[in-house]
Amino acid sequence: MRPKMKYIIPLIFVIVIATGSYFLWAGDEKQETGAQQYEDLDRFREVMVKILDHYVEEKDFSELIDAAIDGMVSDLDMHSLYMDKKQYENLMIDTEGEFGGLGIQLSVRDNFPTVLAPIDDTPASRLGIQSGDMIIEIEGESTRGWNSDQAVDKLRGKPGTQVNITIGREGLDEPIPFTITREIIKVPSVTYSTTMENVGYVRLARFAKKTVAELSEVLRGFEAQGVKGVIIDLRGNPGGLLTSAFEVSDLFLDKDKLIVYTEGRTPANNQKFYSSARAIHGNYPVVILQDGASASASEILAGALQDWDRALIVGQTSFGKGSVQTVFRIGKDDALKLTTQKYFTPSKRCIHRDYDESGEPIVTEDSKKEYFTASGRVVYGGGGITPDWKIELPEFTEFQRNLEIRGLFFAFAVNYTAYHKVGDGFDVNGAVMNEFKKFLTEKEFKYTEADFTPENVTYVDRAIRREVFRKLHGTKGAYVATLAEDEQIVKVLEMFRNVKTLDEAFKYAAKQTELAKTETAKTETK
Repeated sequence: MRPKMKYIIPLIFVIVIATGSYFLWAGDEKQETGAQQYEDLDRFREVMVKILDHYVEEKDFSELIDAAIDGMVSDLDMHSLYMDKKQYENLMIDTEGEFGGLGIQLSVRDNFPTVLAPIDDTPASRLGIQSGDMIIEIEGESTRGWNSDQAVDKLRGKPGTQVNITIGREGLDEPIPFTITREIIKVPSVTYSTTMENVGYVRLARFAKKTVAELSEVLRGFEAQGVKGVIIDLRGNPGGLLTSAFEVSDLFLDKDKLIVYTEGRTPANNQKFYSSARAIHGNYPVVILQDGASASASEILAGALQDWDRALIVGQTSFGKGSVQTVFRIGKDDALKLTTQKYFTPSKRCIHRDYDESGEPIVTEDSKKEYFTASGRVVYGGGGITPDWKIELPEFTEFQRNLEIRGLFFAFAVNYTAYHKVGDGFDVNGAVMNEFKKFLTEKEFKYTEADFTPENVTYVDRAIRREVFRKLHGTKGAYVATLAEDEQIVKVLEMFRNVKTLDEAFKYAAKQTELAKTETAKTETK
């Protein structure tokens, strides 16, 4: 039921008067602008009153205010957002890297929230919850048709409290009930690390409070093994805390090196951030892998290390999320995340890149402009971080894309491991491939034998192994199954067989780039 109009109108009027007086207070030279703003706010009040009094259906006052706010924010850039309590809490979880919950990664499969993988050393993993388990009830309520957010809302809570869930597991006739005590779940930034051919590899999934501590530990382990180089995988890393990007950059840069600087409407708020050189890991070449989903803090790290000639950047041009968002608390529970500045690398490249309505990056004159690293190497602007060595990955075929969209590799792995004894020696032979085809038919996925081209068979083979090992060993298992065949990593390891220093790596990458251009030119002239 909406509030009585006699209370609403004075409330809006007070807001308008207060806001108008703020605008007019600035001085005589701004009175004209302030007066226009006052008139516009009064116009907003009149529209609100008319809707509340005369619209054919009764409208809720708060909902109209929310809609008006959403309308204002939608006219800004894609990164500005008005957040309710839940959205703000999720933002804090992303940046803090911990929350109260069970320790599972969720997605929706066959109309139920489904465990993609339990996080190591959490209540879920200790109780034996497995990848592929379907959460069919939470506190006695069916979860059929729920989305992931609905399930997460029910599963997260205050540490020490309990939640009752019921699991449906492939291969078992009866559901399994669990009572799980929530704990603080620490989401790791380093999701996998290993060595390959005496080269360290570390997958960095996010930038959070403890990222630098996790990465430092891994680097010390690599150095104890005497590695000849390190690969830092930032592919798919959306960023996180700005301070975390500075701290990670500190691990590789000498003291007082500019990491990044910001510029915005208010010059007094512009900032420059320098390295403090707390602990240098600088005795080996560093390669950063990135793709179009590497953003924000990932780009700050890549840009700084590229400009100071401290790392070779490999992959695709990064996303270009080079803007600073300031979070303002609004009222008791809400918040406004507002873009206030843009990031620039030490060579004065703007990291930010705008996109059109179709999601394609907008090409600007800056895209052609050359910038220079500390040693004089050429790097390019245009938003995002352009790699030193561009290695494109094969695009999905329609067959591959449709299988991934429907989650059929994951579903097959869950089904297959439920009825077959599978170990670390698992491989996709003819019998496994035939079972997969039968499974596709059962799932009413339309295909023909002609779809199983050599290219698609290779992809299906790798995808099945990826998901079977994810089922067996969680996210780390998926990395184990796929890294050795990752085209970019294979090429970087080949480089490390031929170079010893970072300078040699830069020259090697430049040569590979020229060879690729020559091959492209030959193809175009045919």
